[in-house]
Amino acid sequence: MDKYLLRPHRQKTQLILNFKTHYIMKIKLIAFLAIGSSLLALNTCHSSDDSKNENANTTNLPSVIITKPQIRNLPNAITIAGQAIANQEVKLFAMGNGYVKMWKYDIGDMVKKGQTLAVLGNPELMEEQVKAKAELDGDAAIYNRLESVYSKTPELVPLEQVDEAKAKYESAVAGLNVVDSEINYLTIRAPFDGIITNRYVDTGAIVQNGLDRPYTEPLFKIQDILTIRVNVSVPEINSPYVTKGTPVSITFVDLPNTVFNASVSRIAYGLSEDTKTMLIQIDLPNRDHVIHPGMFANVNFTTSATDSVLSVPNQAVGSYEQQTFIYKVIPVDSASGNLNWENGVKCMVKKVNVQLGVQNATYSQIKYGGLKAGDNVVISGNAQCADGSMVIAKVVKNL
Repeated sequence: MDKYLLRPHRQKTQLILNFKTHYIMKIKLIAFLAIGSSLLALNTCHSSDDSKNENANTTNLPSVIITKPQIRNLPNAITIAGQAIANQEVKLFAMGNGYVKMWKYDIGDMVKKGQTLAVLGNPELMEEQVKAKAELDGDAAIYNRLESVYSKTPELVPLEQVDEAKAKYESAVAGLNVVDSEINYLTIRAPFDGIITNRYVDTGAIVQNGLDRPYTEPLFKIQDILTIRVNVSVPEINSPYVTKGTPVSITFVDLPNTVFNASVSRIAYGLSEDTKTMLIQIDLPNRDHVIHPGMFANVNFTTSATDSVLSVPNQAVGSYEQQTFIYKVIPVDSASGNLNWENGVKCMVKKVNVQLGVQNATYSQIKYGGLKAGDNVVISGNAQCADGSMVIAKVVKNL
């Protein structure tokens, strides 16, 4: 009887145990699915972050514009800035001490060589001149008398006395000549035909000898502007193509509608140590005085053309400490043959030292350097480049 009474209880216990087991397995399954979802989400998040980081790194790279060097025929016509100077120019100083007694010409006056510009006064020199003349007259009288007596009766006057009187007389002549020369220096004359461009002193001003006093104020400034010299500093790379007689056309900023045709008059040949340029000069007739010293000029040199040379746009050329260079870009994914240069390609920058040849307003010849026609060189964004840096390189059509 007890056996049958216990059976329902056992069935109920077994039912509870089965329910618990099922419940625990369900919890484990839910936990497993949750962990799997978390891992999947975590992996997805990492993948997304990596993609974002890669895109961010690419986006942060500077962009540059590139082009390829090409074989061109370069017309060797170069335009260089120059400056007009006077054919001759001098500041006139006094060669003796004195005061300005009078001046005859002022700023803008044309003068001829040898004309008197001003006269200085020096009372002390005038007194010395009077004294020297008096001494000369006395010595001349003594010498003439002794020489006359000796010529008639040589036994009355010793020859030594005559010679002594002669020497004293000649010394007096030399002394007077010195004083006369100093007085002559008080007259300021024009050294050449020209125009007075400045007058520094007025009547009555005290002036000092400019021969041994370098800081003395000058009296006048005079320029010869009947012929104008145009000074041009030709860069080293262009200097071999400019010779004496090379044709030039010159325009001045202040005379925009006038073209002066001439040729190179003289060449310095040596290069400046500081600028590595060669000075050349062109002479221009200036009878009408339309060209003024100090005017800036544009000088166009016409030389022979250079055929079939490797060249790049001038924007690609950089220079530092007298070394010329170009930035070349190399694709990071160099194995890919389908690079979209219009949208931009990730590249590494390489600095290439080069030597230039002919250079005109647009292109520069590459004479030497690790560069060839198929390379890609930077023509915009050079300031963002450095050897070994990364950039996004693009090609712009119709540049």
